[in-house]
Amino acid sequence: MPPQGPRAAADVLIEIPSQRILLIRRRNPPAGWALPGGFIEVGECAEIAAAREAFEETGLDVELTELFHVYSEPQRDPRQHTLSIVYIATAAGEPVAGDDALDVRAFAEDDLPGDLAFDHRRIIADYFHYRRSGERPAPLVRRRNRLSHEERRTLLRIARETLLAACAGEPLPPLEPYSGALGEAAGAFVSLHRGGELRGCIGTFVRDRPLQQVVRDMALAAAFDDPRFPRLALAEVGSLRIEISVLSDLCRTLAEAVVPGFHGVSIALDAAKGVFLPQVAVEAGWDRATLLAQTCLKAGLPVDAWREPDAEISVFTAEVFGETD
Repeated sequence: MPPQGPRAAADVLIEIPSQRILLIRRRNPPAGWALPGGFIEVGECAEIAAAREAFEETGLDVELTELFHVYSEPQRDPRQHTLSIVYIATAAGEPVAGDDALDVRAFAEDDLPGDLAFDHRRIIADYFHYRRSGERPAPLVRRRNRLSHEERRTLLRIARETLLAACAGEPLPPLEPYSGALGEAAGAFVSLHRGGELRGCIGTFVRDRPLQQVVRDMALAAAFDDPRFPRLALAEVGSLRIEISVLSDLCRTLAEAVVPGFHGVSIALDAAKGVFLPQVAVEAGWDRATLLAQTCLKAGLPVDAWREPDAEISVFTAEVFGETD
C-alpha cells in the first residue's frame, strides 16, 4: 500500500499566569505529559479542532491568540506520520482533566516533567524561546545550510586528520567538546574522491552520535570498509578530496514526488537497500526514472523494483560541502 500523507492534528499552548503553560497527562499511548490537542476531523477547520480538543481535555474555553508553528517531522509521533498545527491560547477558570486526560497541571519552563510525549519538549522549548526573544522556529528546510563556514572547515579537518592518523597507524586525534551543530546528533555521509573518481563513500542516517563523531566514524568507514574499493593507503591521503553530506531525516514518499538533485533517494525491498545522495543525480545527469532505476540496481534489485507494492521509497536532503568549496 503506498504511503499516505501525514494526518493533521492541532495542539494548544495554553498560557497561564506566572509564565506557565498547561499540560495533560495522557491516558492512551504514547504515555507521558503532552500539550492539549488531537486530530483534526474530516471537514473540521484547525482552529475549531484546537479549541475543541482543549475544552475536552482541560474543561477550559480557550481563546486562540496566534498561530505559533507547524511541526511535521515524520518521526514526531511513533504511531504514524502526523503534522501538528500549534496555537497559543489564553483561558480563564480552573482546568479539569477530561476525555483521554488523566491529569492537567500548569508548568513553568524550569519545572517541566521528564516524560513529555511526542516532540512536545521541542515545541515547548521553542515556545519559551519565542516568549523571551520574539524569534519563532525556523523552517526545517534551512537545515540544508545550517553549518557555518568555520563549522564546515572543522568537520573537513576532523575527517582528514582522522585518515592521516589511521593510515599511519597512529592514535586518532581526540575530538574537542564542540557545542552547537557539531555536538548535535546527526546522520552524515563522507565521500572520498581521488583523481576525479570516487574512492570510497559510507554514511549513516542513524542519529545516535554527535555530528563530529559521525564524520570521524564515516571517514574511517569510507577509507577501510567500502567493499567496492581496497583499503586506503597512506600514500593516497594527500591526493584525496573529502566531501561531507549532512543528512536530513528519511521521509517515505511516492515515486512521482522524487525530485532529482534536490532529493537523495533510498529504496528498500525485503533485506535489500540502495541509497544515492542528492548530488549524484546532478553529476550523472539522471532524470527521475533513471535515478529510481539506478538506486534499485545499487541495492541489487531489478531496475523496476521500485514499482513493487512493498518497495519503500524514501527521500532526504543534504547539506553538501567539500575541501574545495
